[in-house]
Amino acid sequence: MLQAQQVLQGRYQLQEKLGQNAGRQTWLATDIEASPPQQVIVKLLAFSPQMQWDEFKLFEREAQVLKNLDYPKIPQYRDYFSLDKQIGAGLCWFGLVQEYIPGASLQELLKQGKRFTEAQVRQIATEVLNILIYLHELSPPLLHRDIKPSNLIWGEDEQIYLVDFGAVQDSAVAEGVTFTVVGTTGYAPLEQFWGKAVPASDLYALGATLIHLLTGIAPAELPQKNLRIHFSDKVSLNSNFVRWIEAIAEPDLEQRYRTARQALEDLKANRSLNALLQQIRQPAGSRVQLWKSSTQLKIKIPGRGILLVKDILAFTGKLMLVATSIIALFLLGLVLLSLAFSIFYMLLSLLSSLPTMFLFIFSILLTLILGRLWMSLHNELWKIPADLKWPILNYWGDYCIEFYQDNFVIKRELFGLKYLSHRGKISSIKNVEAIPLEGVALETGLLKYCFAQNLTEPECNWIARQIQDWLR
Repeated sequence: MLQAQQVLQGRYQLQEKLGQNAGRQTWLATDIEASPPQQVIVKLLAFSPQMQWDEFKLFEREAQVLKNLDYPKIPQYRDYFSLDKQIGAGLCWFGLVQEYIPGASLQELLKQGKRFTEAQVRQIATEVLNILIYLHELSPPLLHRDIKPSNLIWGEDEQIYLVDFGAVQDSAVAEGVTFTVVGTTGYAPLEQFWGKAVPASDLYALGATLIHLLTGIAPAELPQKNLRIHFSDKVSLNSNFVRWIEAIAEPDLEQRYRTARQALEDLKANRSLNALLQQIRQPAGSRVQLWKSSTQLKIKIPGRGILLVKDILAFTGKLMLVATSIIALFLLGLVLLSLAFSIFYMLLSLLSSLPTMFLFIFSILLTLILGRLWMSLHNELWKIPADLKWPILNYWGDYCIEFYQDNFVIKRELFGLKYLSHRGKISSIKNVEAIPLEGVALETGLLKYCFAQNLTEPECNWIARQIQDWLR
């Protein structure tokens, strides 16, 4: 039986047992050969007939993985050894020595009743994602497969550290091979329990961990619907942050973030993710046309046409109103002209005896009055094409949004003719997002342009994401 103060390998003096289960022990120890002596973590595995062979493979893999990792937020590998039965009280032990991270696990803090703020959870998410970017972008990539509060240490330096690489997996294994099934219920996604872990599996575990930190309730104890963890009613957070967590904790692998780098970019941008899959892939059946290169982005949104009976009735009613307005204004113009000439000649006959100068002044005044009437009539006539143009543009006009290296253009086109062109500087764009009932909104320092109102919400989300990605 291993005991406190016992010295292993002539240098690791055991101080305090931190954990024990099924042939495993974790000790806080002192490396007495270091100068000065340093605290280390010694993980021990008892080799016995009852031990599953997979346990030994995982333990040995953890040692090999840590030996090759070099990242400041991951404990450094120190040593790997074995103890014979005489030293190990009748059991052969294998030992892994790694750097000690002073601090407390997030699980310990939760047990102490700590409630994490949104800012703290954002910091934790950011730091863990940076660790995952390092692991997932190695060659071959490494999957941790057991991210949870007990494996995240809040260090005394206020930084987050990822520990316990006992479940780590080299994702370069040939596709279709069943891996050793590991993970913790509530934190591991379904595909991991099926033995098909991928980088996005670590993202799910991170999402479940963040939910635990925010609610103080373990994910397995929270209500679920369609396998999704429901937590938004138990927190008061920025809505974009809630949707971001929902996106990384999405049970459907196809709709979850694929990479830690992409998740981190969206977290930093405080980006709203209502429908991640639709934002990344163009929704099925969409007629939107998009051309993209490194120097330009062009989006053409076709008019929706007349699709419903109510559209036909509305457009027909508009045409009848316009036609009636034209006829009424034409008849009114004729009446006004006839009346004006009648009054003019009548006054001429009555005032023929007056001096010529008076008649001249009177003619000028009458001309001004008639001219003003004509201008009013003329303005009304010009409104008619505009009144007719709007429903035609709404039904058949195309939106064209073009982005170049320095400028952008938003315009409407109908039968090859351009209407309502707006131009601006790329540098002036502050935000682009999909807004329900408004379509896609592009905001500059002073103005807000809305387009794509006739599209579905998934299409608007997809267009907004395409613009955001190109601008980056």
